[in-house]
Amino acid sequence: MNTGEFGWRSSAWQKLVVIILVTALFIALELVVHYGFGIDIIYTHFFYPLLILAAFWYQRRAVYLGVFLAGAHITVEYLQNAAIEPGVLVRAMMFIAVAYILGYLFELLERRYADYHSYLTGYTDRGADSGRHLETGEEGAGAAVHPRDLQRLIGNLQSKNPDVRYKAAEALGALKNPRAVEPLAALLADEESGVRWKAAEALGQMGRAAVEPLTESLSDPNVDVRWMAAVALGDIGDPRAIDPLLKALEDEDTYVRSRAAMALGRIGEPARDALIAALRSEKENVRWGAALALGSIGGESTIEALIRTLDDASPHVRHRVIGALDEIGSPAIPYLIRGFNACTPTSCQSIAEAFGGIGRPAVEPLTRALRDGRWEVRAGAAASLGEIGDPTGVDALIESLDDERPEVAAAARNALKQMKKL
Repeated sequence: MNTGEFGWRSSAWQKLVVIILVTALFIALELVVHYGFGIDIIYTHFFYPLLILAAFWYQRRAVYLGVFLAGAHITVEYLQNAAIEPGVLVRAMMFIAVAYILGYLFELLERRYADYHSYLTGYTDRGADSGRHLETGEEGAGAAVHPRDLQRLIGNLQSKNPDVRYKAAEALGALKNPRAVEPLAALLADEESGVRWKAAEALGQMGRAAVEPLTESLSDPNVDVRWMAAVALGDIGDPRAIDPLLKALEDEDTYVRSRAAMALGRIGEPARDALIAALRSEKENVRWGAALALGSIGGESTIEALIRTLDDASPHVRHRVIGALDEIGSPAIPYLIRGFNACTPTSCQSIAEAFGGIGRPAVEPLTRALRDGRWEVRAGAAASLGEIGDPTGVDALIESLDDERPEVAAAARNALKQMKKL
Protein backbone atom coordinates (compact mmCIF):
# COMPACT_ATOMS: atom_id res chain seq x y z
CA MET A 1 0.00 0.00 0.00
CA ASN A 2 1.37 3.41 -0.91
CA THR A 3 0.91 6.74 0.77
CA GLY A 4 -1.91 7.70 -1.48
CA GLU A 5 -3.99 4.77 -0.31
CA PHE A 6 -3.48 5.68 3.32
CA GLY A 7 -3.95 9.41 2.83
CA TRP A 8 -5.89 11.32 0.21
CA ARG A 9 -6.13 9.68 -3.18
CA SER A 10 -4.33 12.48 -4.99
CA SER A 11 -1.37 12.22 -7.32
CA ALA A 12 2.19 13.05 -6.33
CA TRP A 13 2.33 16.24 -8.41
CA GLN A 14 -0.96 17.51 -6.98
CA LYS A 15 0.40 17.07 -3.46
CA LEU A 16 3.60 18.87 -4.38
CA VAL A 17 1.66 21.79 -5.87
CA VAL A 18 -0.46 22.06 -2.72
CA ILE A 19 2.65 22.03 -0.49
CA ILE A 20 4.37 24.70 -2.60
CA LEU A 21 1.30 26.96 -2.72
CA VAL A 22 0.56 26.64 1.00
CA THR A 23 4.24 27.26 1.83
CA ALA A 24 4.27 30.37 -0.32
CA LEU A 25 1.04 31.54 1.30
CA PHE A 26 2.41 31.11 4.82
CA ILE A 27 5.70 32.82 3.97
CA ALA A 28 3.74 35.72 2.51
CA LEU A 29 1.61 35.79 5.64
CA GLU A 30 4.80 35.82 7.70
CA LEU A 31 6.11 38.84 5.82
CA VAL A 32 2.81 40.67 6.23
CA VAL A 33 2.75 39.96 9.96
CA HIS A 34 6.41 40.95 10.30
CA TYR A 35 6.47 44.15 8.27
CA GLY A 36 2.83 45.13 8.38
CA PHE A 37 2.03 44.53 12.03
CA GLY A 38 5.46 44.22 13.64
CA ILE A 39 4.64 40.94 15.40
CA ASP A 40 7.68 38.70 15.65
CA ILE A 41 6.56 35.61 17.63
CA ILE A 42 3.06 34.40 16.84
CA TYR A 43 3.61 34.04 13.10
CA THR A 44 5.60 30.80 13.52
CA HIS A 45 2.40 28.96 14.42
CA PHE A 46 1.21 29.46 10.85
CA PHE A 47 3.69 26.85 9.64
CA TYR A 48 2.58 23.95 11.84
CA PRO A 49 -0.58 23.03 9.85
CA LEU A 50 1.67 22.88 6.79
CA LEU A 51 4.08 20.53 8.57
CA ILE A 52 1.19 18.30 9.64
CA LEU A 53 -0.05 18.06 6.07
CA ALA A 54 3.44 17.32 4.73
CA ALA A 55 4.02 14.66 7.37
CA PHE A 56 0.67 13.06 6.54
CA TRP A 57 1.60 12.78 2.89
CA TYR A 58 5.36 12.27 2.96
CA GLN A 59 6.06 10.81 6.43
CA ARG A 60 9.64 11.42 7.58
CA ARG A 61 10.54 13.10 4.30
CA ALA A 62 8.59 16.06 5.67
CA VAL A 63 11.77 16.91 7.54
CA TYR A 64 13.06 18.48 4.32
CA LEU A 65 10.23 20.99 4.48
CA GLY A 66 11.04 21.54 8.15
CA VAL A 67 14.64 22.35 7.22
CA PHE A 68 13.47 24.74 4.50
CA LEU A 69 11.09 26.55 6.84
CA ALA A 70 13.76 26.75 9.53
CA GLY A 71 16.15 28.31 7.03
CA ALA A 72 13.51 30.75 5.83
CA HIS A 73 12.69 31.75 9.39
CA ILE A 74 16.35 32.41 10.25
CA THR A 75 16.90 34.33 6.99
CA VAL A 76 13.91 36.63 7.52
CA GLU A 77 14.99 37.35 11.09
CA TYR A 78 18.50 38.20 9.96
CA LEU A 79 17.31 40.47 7.16
CA GLN A 80 15.04 42.31 9.56
CA ASN A 81 17.31 42.62 12.61
CA ALA A 82 20.82 41.99 11.25
CA ALA A 83 21.21 39.45 14.07
CA ILE A 84 19.92 36.04 15.10
CA GLU A 85 18.66 35.65 18.65
CA PRO A 86 18.70 32.27 20.48
CA GLY A 87 14.90 32.15 20.46
CA VAL A 88 14.93 32.23 16.68
CA LEU A 89 17.21 29.21 16.54
CA VAL A 90 14.98 27.33 19.01
CA ARG A 91 11.88 27.97 16.89
CA ALA A 92 13.76 26.93 13.76
CA MET A 93 14.84 23.66 15.36
CA MET A 94 11.23 23.08 16.41
CA PHE A 95 10.21 23.08 12.75
CA ILE A 96 12.68 20.28 12.03
CA ALA A 97 11.83 18.26 15.13
CA VAL A 98 8.06 18.51 14.65
CA ALA A 99 8.32 17.54 10.98
CA TYR A 100 10.40 14.46 11.79
CA ILE A 101 8.33 13.30 14.76
CA LEU A 102 5.00 13.74 12.98
CA GLY A 103 6.39 12.04 9.89
CA TYR A 104 7.57 9.10 11.94
CA LEU A 105 4.19 8.75 13.66
CA PHE A 106 2.27 8.86 10.39
CA GLU A 107 4.70 6.35 8.88
CA LEU A 108 4.20 4.02 11.84
CA LEU A 109 0.44 4.36 11.57
CA GLU A 110 0.51 3.59 7.86
CA ARG A 111 2.66 0.49 8.37
CA ARG A 112 0.40 -0.82 11.10
CA TYR A 113 -2.69 -0.25 9.00
CA ALA A 114 -1.16 -1.86 5.92
CA ASP A 115 0.25 -4.90 7.69
CA TYR A 116 -2.84 -5.65 9.70
CA HIS A 117 -4.99 -5.28 6.62
CA SER A 118 -2.73 -7.71 4.74
CA TYR A 119 -2.60 -10.08 7.69
CA LEU A 120 -6.36 -10.19 8.25
CA THR A 121 -7.37 -10.43 4.61
CA GLY A 122 -4.72 -13.09 4.00
CA TYR A 123 -6.37 -15.48 6.43
CA THR A 124 -9.83 -14.96 5.01
CA ASP A 125 -8.85 -15.76 1.41
CA ARG A 126 -8.73 -19.47 1.98
CA GLY A 127 -11.88 -19.35 4.07
CA ALA A 128 -13.69 -17.89 1.08
CA ASP A 129 -12.35 -20.61 -1.19
CA SER A 130 -12.83 -23.65 1.01
CA GLY A 131 -15.38 -22.55 3.60
CA ARG A 132 -12.98 -22.87 6.56
CA HIS A 133 -9.98 -21.07 8.05
CA LEU A 134 -6.45 -22.38 8.17
CA GLU A 135 -6.00 -24.90 10.98
CA THR A 136 -2.63 -24.76 12.68
CA GLY A 137 -3.11 -26.66 15.90
CA GLU A 138 -3.21 -30.26 14.65
CA GLU A 139 -0.20 -32.54 14.76
CA GLY A 140 1.32 -32.87 11.32
CA ALA A 141 -0.82 -30.09 9.89
CA GLY A 142 2.16 -28.72 8.01
CA ALA A 143 2.17 -31.58 5.54
CA ALA A 144 -1.39 -30.84 4.41
CA VAL A 145 -1.46 -27.06 4.55
CA HIS A 146 -2.39 -25.25 1.38
CA PRO A 147 0.78 -23.89 -0.32
CA ARG A 148 -0.77 -20.44 -0.60
CA ASP A 149 -1.39 -20.27 3.15
CA LEU A 150 2.12 -21.47 3.94
CA GLN A 151 3.69 -18.96 1.58
CA ARG A 152 1.58 -16.17 3.03
CA LEU A 153 2.75 -17.01 6.53
CA ILE A 154 6.37 -17.13 5.40
CA GLY A 155 5.87 -13.80 3.66
CA ASN A 156 4.46 -12.30 6.85
CA LEU A 157 7.80 -13.00 8.54
CA GLN A 158 9.09 -10.03 6.50
CA SER A 159 6.30 -7.70 7.64
CA LYS A 160 7.28 -4.30 8.99
CA ASN A 161 4.86 -4.91 11.86
CA PRO A 162 6.45 -6.92 14.71
CA ASP A 163 3.05 -8.23 15.81
CA VAL A 164 2.49 -9.74 12.39
CA ARG A 165 5.94 -11.33 12.38
CA TYR A 166 5.30 -12.73 15.85
CA LYS A 167 1.95 -14.27 14.90
CA ALA A 168 3.35 -15.71 11.67
CA ALA A 169 6.24 -17.37 13.52
CA GLU A 170 3.79 -18.79 16.06
CA ALA A 171 1.58 -20.24 13.32
CA LEU A 172 4.53 -21.70 11.40
CA GLY A 173 5.80 -23.38 14.54
CA ALA A 174 2.44 -25.08 14.95
CA LEU A 175 2.46 -26.17 11.29
CA LYS A 176 5.92 -27.79 11.58
CA ASN A 177 6.46 -27.53 7.83
CA PRO A 178 10.18 -27.89 6.89
CA ARG A 179 9.87 -25.13 4.29
CA ALA A 180 9.57 -22.61 7.12
CA VAL A 181 12.86 -23.57 8.78
CA GLU A 182 15.19 -21.24 6.87
CA PRO A 183 12.90 -18.17 7.08
CA LEU A 184 12.40 -18.75 10.80
CA ALA A 185 16.14 -19.14 11.32
CA ALA A 186 16.65 -15.76 9.65
CA LEU A 187 14.11 -14.28 12.06
CA LEU A 188 16.42 -15.08 14.98
CA ALA A 189 18.15 -11.80 14.12
CA ASP A 190 14.92 -9.76 14.27
CA GLU A 191 15.18 -6.34 15.89
CA GLU A 192 12.33 -7.18 18.30
CA SER A 193 13.25 -9.49 21.18
CA GLY A 194 9.74 -10.95 21.39
CA VAL A 195 9.83 -11.91 17.72
CA ARG A 196 13.27 -13.48 18.11
CA TRP A 197 12.06 -15.55 21.02
CA LYS A 198 8.94 -16.72 19.15
CA ALA A 199 11.11 -17.69 16.16
CA ALA A 200 13.36 -19.77 18.43
CA GLU A 201 10.33 -21.41 19.99
CA ALA A 202 8.90 -22.18 16.55
CA LEU A 203 12.17 -23.72 15.40
CA GLY A 204 12.19 -25.84 18.52
CA GLN A 205 8.83 -27.21 17.42
CA MET A 206 10.14 -28.07 13.96
CA GLY A 207 12.17 -31.07 15.09
CA ARG A 208 15.04 -32.62 13.18
CA ALA A 209 14.58 -30.45 10.09
CA ALA A 210 15.72 -27.39 12.05
CA VAL A 211 18.89 -28.87 13.55
CA GLU A 212 21.30 -27.94 10.76
CA PRO A 213 20.38 -24.24 10.40
CA LEU A 214 20.25 -23.90 14.17
CA THR A 215 23.71 -25.37 14.65
CA GLU A 216 25.00 -22.95 12.02
CA SER A 217 23.34 -20.12 13.97
CA LEU A 218 25.46 -20.99 17.01
CA SER A 219 28.33 -19.15 15.31
CA ASP A 220 26.27 -16.12 14.24
CA PRO A 221 27.85 -12.72 15.07
CA ASN A 222 24.66 -11.71 16.89
CA VAL A 223 24.71 -12.92 20.50
CA ASP A 224 20.91 -13.17 20.68
CA VAL A 225 20.85 -15.42 17.64
CA ARG A 226 23.42 -17.72 19.25
CA TRP A 227 21.68 -18.20 22.57
CA MET A 228 18.24 -18.55 21.02
CA ALA A 229 19.58 -21.18 18.65
CA ALA A 230 20.94 -23.06 21.66
CA VAL A 231 17.55 -22.92 23.38
CA ALA A 232 15.80 -24.24 20.26
CA LEU A 233 18.31 -27.08 19.94
CA GLY A 234 17.59 -28.02 23.53
CA ASP A 235 13.88 -28.12 22.74
CA ILE A 236 14.54 -30.45 19.81
CA GLY A 237 16.93 -32.70 21.74
CA ASP A 238 18.66 -34.16 18.68
CA PRO A 239 22.08 -35.75 19.41
CA ARG A 240 23.48 -34.21 16.23
CA ALA A 241 23.62 -30.92 18.12
CA ILE A 242 25.94 -32.25 20.85
CA ASP A 243 29.27 -31.32 19.26
CA PRO A 244 28.18 -27.82 18.14
CA LEU A 245 26.72 -27.15 21.59
CA LEU A 246 29.93 -28.33 23.26
CA LYS A 247 31.78 -25.87 21.05
CA ALA A 248 29.34 -23.18 22.15
CA LEU A 249 30.50 -23.72 25.74
CA GLU A 250 33.58 -21.75 24.64
CA ASP A 251 31.47 -18.77 23.52
CA GLU A 252 32.66 -15.38 24.73
CA ASP A 253 29.19 -14.57 26.06
CA THR A 254 28.16 -16.00 29.45
CA TYR A 255 24.50 -16.26 28.51
CA VAL A 256 25.23 -18.18 25.33
CA ARG A 257 27.41 -20.61 27.30
CA SER A 258 24.72 -21.19 29.90
CA ARG A 259 21.99 -21.75 27.27
CA ALA A 260 24.25 -24.19 25.42
CA ALA A 261 24.90 -26.08 28.65
CA MET A 262 21.21 -26.23 29.44
CA ALA A 263 20.50 -27.48 25.93
CA LEU A 264 23.03 -30.28 26.40
CA GLY A 265 21.32 -31.15 29.66
CA ARG A 266 18.01 -31.43 27.84
CA ILE A 267 19.53 -33.74 25.23
CA GLY A 268 20.38 -35.93 28.20
CA GLU A 269 21.87 -39.40 28.13
CA PRO A 270 23.38 -39.20 24.60
CA ALA A 271 25.46 -36.20 25.76
CA ARG A 272 26.64 -37.71 29.06
CA ASP A 273 30.00 -39.18 28.00
CA ALA A 274 31.02 -36.08 26.06
CA LEU A 275 30.12 -33.87 29.01
CA ILE A 276 32.05 -36.02 31.49
CA ALA A 277 35.06 -35.74 29.20
CA ALA A 278 34.50 -31.96 29.04
CA LEU A 279 34.95 -31.77 32.83
CA ARG A 280 38.65 -32.37 32.12
CA SER A 281 38.92 -29.59 29.55
CA GLU A 282 41.71 -27.06 29.94
CA LYS A 283 39.15 -24.30 29.45
CA GLU A 284 37.37 -23.18 32.59
CA ASN A 285 34.21 -22.13 30.76
CA VAL A 286 33.86 -25.57 29.20
CA ARG A 287 34.21 -27.31 32.57
CA TRP A 288 31.67 -24.92 34.07
CA GLY A 289 29.18 -25.58 31.26
CA ALA A 290 29.68 -29.34 31.43
CA ALA A 291 28.92 -29.30 35.16
CA LEU A 292 25.77 -27.27 34.59
CA ALA A 293 24.55 -29.72 31.94
CA LEU A 294 25.38 -32.84 33.97
CA GLY A 295 23.28 -31.61 36.86
CA SER A 296 20.23 -32.12 34.64
CA ILE A 297 21.29 -35.61 33.55
CA GLY A 298 22.30 -37.34 36.80
CA GLY A 299 23.24 -41.01 37.06
CA GLU A 300 26.06 -42.87 38.79
CA SER A 301 28.82 -42.04 36.33
CA THR A 302 27.76 -38.39 36.34
CA ILE A 303 27.84 -38.14 40.14
CA GLU A 304 31.25 -39.79 40.39
CA ALA A 305 32.67 -37.49 37.71
CA LEU A 306 31.27 -34.41 39.43
CA ILE A 307 32.70 -35.45 42.80
CA ARG A 308 36.12 -35.87 41.19
CA THR A 309 35.81 -32.29 39.96
CA LEU A 310 35.16 -30.84 43.42
CA ASP A 311 38.85 -30.03 43.79
CA ASP A 312 38.94 -28.07 40.51
CA ALA A 313 41.41 -25.22 40.58
CA SER A 314 38.65 -22.75 39.69
CA PRO A 315 36.26 -21.66 42.48
CA HIS A 316 33.80 -20.80 39.70
CA VAL A 317 33.80 -24.40 38.46
CA ARG A 318 33.66 -25.86 41.98
CA HIS A 319 30.64 -23.74 42.78
CA ARG A 320 28.92 -24.95 39.63
CA VAL A 321 29.73 -28.60 40.43
CA ILE A 322 28.26 -28.15 43.90
CA GLY A 323 25.14 -26.72 42.27
CA ALA A 324 24.93 -29.72 39.94
CA LEU A 325 25.16 -32.16 42.85
CA ASP A 326 22.50 -30.18 44.70
CA GLU A 327 20.28 -30.48 41.63
CA ILE A 328 20.77 -34.26 41.50
CA GLY A 329 19.87 -34.36 45.19
CA SER A 330 19.30 -37.54 47.21
CA PRO A 331 20.83 -39.98 44.68
CA ALA A 332 24.17 -38.21 45.18
CA ILE A 333 24.23 -38.59 48.99
CA PRO A 334 25.98 -41.99 49.33
CA TYR A 335 28.58 -41.02 46.72
CA LEU A 336 29.28 -37.75 48.51
CA ILE A 337 29.71 -39.53 51.85
CA ARG A 338 32.18 -41.93 50.27
CA GLY A 339 33.93 -38.93 48.79
CA PHE A 340 35.17 -37.98 52.25
CA ASN A 341 37.48 -41.01 52.18
CA ALA A 342 40.01 -39.47 49.84
CA CYS A 343 39.13 -35.81 49.59
CA THR A 344 41.56 -32.94 49.65
CA PRO A 345 40.86 -30.03 52.01
CA THR A 346 39.32 -28.18 49.08
CA SER A 347 37.10 -31.02 47.91
CA CYS A 348 36.11 -31.92 51.49
CA GLN A 349 34.81 -28.40 51.96
CA SER A 350 33.04 -28.59 48.60
CA ILE A 351 31.34 -31.86 49.57
CA ALA A 352 30.11 -30.28 52.79
CA GLU A 353 28.74 -27.33 50.81
CA ALA A 354 27.02 -29.74 48.43
CA PHE A 355 25.31 -31.39 51.39
CA GLY A 356 24.28 -27.93 52.55
CA GLY A 357 22.47 -27.50 49.25
CA ILE A 358 20.80 -30.92 49.38
CA GLY A 359 19.54 -30.13 52.86
CA ARG A 360 17.19 -32.19 55.04
CA PRO A 361 17.25 -35.43 52.96
CA ALA A 362 20.96 -35.74 53.81
CA VAL A 363 20.63 -35.34 57.60
CA GLU A 364 19.86 -38.97 58.48
CA PRO A 365 22.59 -40.49 56.27
CA LEU A 366 25.09 -37.99 57.70
CA THR A 367 24.20 -38.73 61.33
CA ARG A 368 24.79 -42.40 60.57
CA ALA A 369 28.10 -41.45 58.98
CA LEU A 370 29.19 -39.89 62.29
CA ARG A 371 29.61 -43.47 63.52
CA ASP A 372 31.64 -44.57 60.49
CA GLY A 373 34.93 -46.37 61.15
CA ARG A 374 36.92 -43.80 59.12
CA TRP A 375 37.56 -40.55 60.89
CA GLU A 376 37.73 -38.64 57.59
CA VAL A 377 34.12 -39.60 56.91
CA ARG A 378 33.05 -38.67 60.46
CA ALA A 379 34.73 -35.27 60.26
CA GLY A 380 33.21 -34.59 56.86
CA ALA A 381 29.76 -35.64 58.06
CA ALA A 382 30.01 -33.29 61.04
CA ALA A 383 31.04 -30.38 58.81
CA SER A 384 28.19 -31.18 56.42
CA LEU A 385 25.60 -31.19 59.21
CA GLY A 386 26.85 -27.75 60.14
CA GLU A 387 26.33 -26.58 56.56
CA ILE A 388 22.77 -27.96 56.55
CA GLY A 389 21.91 -26.46 59.92
CA ASP A 390 19.01 -28.83 60.63
CA PRO A 391 18.35 -29.16 64.41
CA THR A 392 17.67 -32.90 64.12
CA GLY A 393 21.43 -33.41 63.74
CA VAL A 394 22.34 -31.60 66.97
CA ASP A 395 22.28 -34.62 69.31
CA ALA A 396 24.58 -36.63 67.07
CA LEU A 397 26.98 -33.70 66.84
CA ILE A 398 27.06 -33.30 70.62
CA GLU A 399 28.01 -36.97 70.94
CA SER A 400 30.80 -36.39 68.43
CA LEU A 401 32.37 -33.80 70.70
CA ASP A 402 33.85 -36.78 72.57
CA ASP A 403 35.18 -38.48 69.42
CA GLU A 404 38.59 -40.07 69.83
CA ARG A 405 39.90 -38.12 66.86
CA PRO A 406 40.47 -34.43 67.59
CA GLU A 407 39.70 -33.65 63.94
CA VAL A 408 36.16 -35.05 64.31
CA ALA A 409 35.58 -33.34 67.66
CA ALA A 410 36.74 -30.04 66.19
CA ALA A 411 34.46 -30.45 63.17
CA ALA A 412 31.50 -31.21 65.44
CA ARG A 413 32.28 -28.19 67.60
CA ASN A 414 32.49 -25.91 64.58
CA ALA A 415 29.23 -27.32 63.23
CA LEU A 416 27.41 -26.66 66.50
CA LYS A 417 28.80 -23.11 66.57
CA GLN A 418 27.63 -22.67 63.01
CA MET A 419 24.17 -23.79 64.13
CA LYS A 420 24.42 -21.50 67.19
CA LYS A 421 24.08 -24.47 69.55
CA LEU A 422 27.32 -23.78 71.41
